[in-house]
Order: sequence, then C-alpha cells, then structure tokens
Amino acid sequence: MLDIDVVGDRVLASVERGDISLVVEAPAGTSAEELKQTLSGVPESIEQTTERFAATTTMSDDTTDTDGSTDFDDTADGVGGGA
Repeated sequence: MLDIDVVGDRVLASVERGDISLVVEAPAGTSAEELKQTLSGVPESIEQTTERFAATTTMSDDTTDTDGSTDFDDTADGVGGGA
C-alpha cells in the first residue's frame, strides 16, 4: 500500500508491504533520483543495526531484581521521615 499526503511545502509518503512499513518526509517537489540517493544504503544500515542489537544481551524480564550496587539510604540520619 502506498499513501502520499502533501501538506504545505512537505510531502509524507508511507509504504507498507507485509510486515515492513516505511515513512518518508521530504520537501514537496523532491525528485525520484534525489530520494533514491538519499535512501541508498538504508536497507544495509537497518540490517547491520539489527545484527548488532541481536548480538547484545538483553535486560532481565524481572526488573525488580537488585544486586545492591545502586542501593542507597535516602535520609540524612538513616532514621527517615519528617522535618
């Protein structure tokens, strides 16, 4: 599906094919060649970034776990409360 909207001096184009969506905003009147040059390398960059994130470890599902490294006493005298 291709959807193009022109608002003032800007054009917003969105494309959906299967699970992939792409949105591009550009000045109205931008040539197809200029868009092609601007977007060259985007698929490769997406692939490289995805591979980098896939190679990193993810945060635990249980974000309530603590190792004690950030524990602190939020009161000056350690007793707590009031003025």
